[in-house]
Amino acid sequence: MDENLQRKLQGNLRRFMLFRLLYTARFYYPVFTILFLDYGLSLEQFAILNIVWAISIVIAEVPSGAMADIVGKKALLIFASGLMVVEMALIVFAPIGASSLLFWMFLGNRVCSGLSEAAASGADEALAYDSLKALGREDEWAALLERTTFVVSLGFFTTMILGAFAYDPALVNNLLGMFSRSWTLPDTIVIRLPVLLTLLTACTVFVVTLGLYDLDAEERNAQKAQDGEGLGSLLAPFRQIYSAAQWTLGHRFVLFVILAALALDSVGRQFAVLSSEYYRIIDIPVSWFGFVGAGMSLIGIVNARFSRYLVSNHSPFFNFLVLSLILMLGLIGISFAIPLYGVIFAVGAFAMMGMVQFQASYYLNREADSRIRATVLSFKGLALNLGLGFASLLYTALVASLREVERGNITEAELQEQVFVESMAAFPIYYLILFVIIVLAARLAIRHCAVFFQSPSKKAENS
Repeated sequence: MDENLQRKLQGNLRRFMLFRLLYTARFYYPVFTILFLDYGLSLEQFAILNIVWAISIVIAEVPSGAMADIVGKKALLIFASGLMVVEMALIVFAPIGASSLLFWMFLGNRVCSGLSEAAASGADEALAYDSLKALGREDEWAALLERTTFVVSLGFFTTMILGAFAYDPALVNNLLGMFSRSWTLPDTIVIRLPVLLTLLTACTVFVVTLGLYDLDAEERNAQKAQDGEGLGSLLAPFRQIYSAAQWTLGHRFVLFVILAALALDSVGRQFAVLSSEYYRIIDIPVSWFGFVGAGMSLIGIVNARFSRYLVSNHSPFFNFLVLSLILMLGLIGISFAIPLYGVIFAVGAFAMMGMVQFQASYYLNREADSRIRATVLSFKGLALNLGLGFASLLYTALVASLREVERGNITEAELQEQVFVESMAAFPIYYLILFVIIVLAARLAIRHCAVFFQSPSKKAENS
């Protein structure tokens, strides 16, 4: 292999890790829910905005995956990072206080965020896996995922602490006072600091994606010349989606991986979206939210090592059962809302997101062909966000019904807290229903189930 090409492919692997680090480490995550509420939005508006975010991803997920396979993964990643810049700018300049303009600017933020997530989903993994394959090192994929998780977790650890500190007016002004007594920031500025820091990160992500190497450019140009500039070119994305869908439907194991990921991730991520409000309910100070988020990120390092062990030594179905057990234990503990110590049970929900992404990425990249890899990965992203959107819709309806039942001689703040705690009890019940459906569907729809129960060592012996 040409030394220059090898260097570019190696660069893609480094930039993949850097992209994941900067794209996911957002300074407002430790105060995500209360940031929206403190800007002036209601809990119902917050839930609606998250539904809009999920719908935006659902609409764009598969077309963006097809476009990544057609126009290039690099182009989609540049587009995703550009949208990240826009979504952060909308919140930075949004007015504080309940108003129609506030809601519409946050709505724009959620739409841009959803489109950005859809464009990035699968494209970064596909580019990294294709680069490894071109180097003849695709067997190192699990190891690369583990290293990436380690780097991302450390970055997340840093941003969680800084983000929570940046949201505390007393801490920020005390720090500024060390340099000059006249240096103080009003609360309306401090509220924006985590988002402003993320805007700077988004600009850095954009620069990182510009340096990626597009290794499939020649093949796409040949395909473009074959399709021409007319109807064939316009139909190319639809042909790509149809081809990938046909392949996915013919590989029932891939379907099981996607559906199992949907069930696990939708419940874990729905709680993660609400986690800052949960922390406030169990009496954790806001200034400690960052430390909690940082602790969760460090657990991600352990999760990556554990996930690598599971995919390397146990069957997919066994791994699904292990992840389900971890999630259920966490959800049951969360429903009790135990002051302070209740944070321990949040680990199960947060661990789930990283472990699902790791294992789904491992299995899907291993099974999918390079020509449809990004599109197949976009099916996974579509399923996960459909699951989150449906869970958010159910949660919104649940909150509305609980509000009607619990109305009485209590303040709005007391009502909101009571409704939130009662809504947590529905999470383990909801996942149990999903678990039964997935297991029954797999048993009834798939005749040859050996692949689900076959460990990697046994599979290697058979091959």
